[in-house]
Amino acid sequence: MGIFDQIKNAFGGKAEPAETESSATTGEEESATYTVQSGDTLWKISEQVYGDGASYMKIFEANTGLLESPDQIFPGQELKIPKINS
Repeated sequence: MGIFDQIKNAFGGKAEPAETESSATTGEEESATYTVQSGDTLWKISEQVYGDGASYMKIFEANTGLLESPDQIFPGQELKIPKINS
């Protein structure tokens, strides 16, 4: 099961993955996007995507241009969900 499937299943099909960024074209890691829903937290998203809520700072760090604090996310925000290297 891929990251997009995990996000979609974890949030009842509400995940809205966008295009996957290729490391060959952007020079960055592959990432997905997720549109924040009411009741979401970075911990909750991280737990569902990575299986570990404590990895929420990876999502925060990938979105510092959008987020001022990991404790303040709002419905409708589109977050980058970076791939974590194994």
